[in-house]
Amino acid sequence: MQCAAGIICSGILLALACCSAGELVFDVVAHGARGDGRTDDTKAFEAAWNAACGAKGPSAVMVVPAQRSFLVGPVSFQGPCASGRVTVQIQGTIRAPPSTAASAWSMGTNLYWLMFNRVDGLRVTGNGVLDGSGQSWWVRRCHSDASVAGACVESAPTALKLVSCNNLELSQFSSRNSPQMHIAIIESSGVNVWGLNIAAPGNSPNTDGVHVERSQGVQITNSTIGTGDDCVSISSGSRFVTVDGIQCGPGHGVSIGSLGKNGETAAVEYIDVKNVYFTNTMNGARIKTWEGAQGYAKSISFTDIEFDNVDHPVIIDQFYRDRTLELAVAISNVTYTNLKGTSSLPTAVAFDCSGGGSCTDIHVNSVMITRSGGQQTFARCRNARVSISGQVYPEIPCH
Repeated sequence: MQCAAGIICSGILLALACCSAGELVFDVVAHGARGDGRTDDTKAFEAAWNAACGAKGPSAVMVVPAQRSFLVGPVSFQGPCASGRVTVQIQGTIRAPPSTAASAWSMGTNLYWLMFNRVDGLRVTGNGVLDGSGQSWWVRRCHSDASVAGACVESAPTALKLVSCNNLELSQFSSRNSPQMHIAIIESSGVNVWGLNIAAPGNSPNTDGVHVERSQGVQITNSTIGTGDDCVSISSGSRFVTVDGIQCGPGHGVSIGSLGKNGETAAVEYIDVKNVYFTNTMNGARIKTWEGAQGYAKSISFTDIEFDNVDHPVIIDQFYRDRTLELAVAISNVTYTNLKGTSSLPTAVAFDCSGGGSCTDIHVNSVMITRSGGQQTFARCRNARVSISGQVYPEIPCH
């Protein structure tokens, strides 16, 4: 069946939905994809995308059908598109080639596996899986034992990279075993991320769940994230970001930063982290900035947070990777409200700020963090101006 000239819907039910909704549907199989897990389907995905992106109508859908495994990538899906709304419906599995597939990867030059660039109104959704084949990359990292895999690699690709995509939705699919970051949102606005399941082993290097950079109006909600790095990381140039209803662990927690690497000027503001449950993570609510940096991180709130056996539940670290230089990003108007749970280590709260008043207007209201075994916990405070209200334990020795 056809919804419009040249537009073929695969299957009667899909065709009826396509026609009744007025959507133009492009199935990757109809464009030559085999979906047998062995054949390189990159060209077919590119063809389906070009057809969907170029389709003139209110909306277009690129379908990755269920019960198939598609070997794809790396590939860049470029916009802008003719339609104001383009959906990528992932029902099957999209699998990256291993790092040893020289015909697919150009070592040192591929910074992504799947990338969408300048696609406004993009929706990536479905109950399918993005499988980054990360294991083949992790063993080759230069700090690991890479002797059996050939030359080591300094960095690996981001699995799903979205650049300059406004009015963006990412929902319901799973991402597993990314070579490096799972999802990176860069220079985008009006972003809604919800219902994702992101997973990689706790010892997998730099496999952040969702990374936000130079973006605004971002909501990350109701998702389960467990990786070898930050569950969510929010980098410089980001503002009005909400993280709500996240199950985080394993991993390094929810991090504002790192900010100001190589002396750069940082700017982060209006960040709201709430209803996050951290389980067996290295960190919980963390703000981290590089030494010798400039700029600001302000108007940040952590609310209704629960920790379960977390190494460092609450931490501000202005000496990330160094403890010598005093110049630092100015951190201000940070609020911690209703934080509770257990720490695996004695120090449950650590505010490590540089001199010169770089941490001001830190507000702590109702905190109760004990040791996992019920023992006493402690707080450390260095150069931070903190106000306390409500019941707070451990006692925070700030002035």
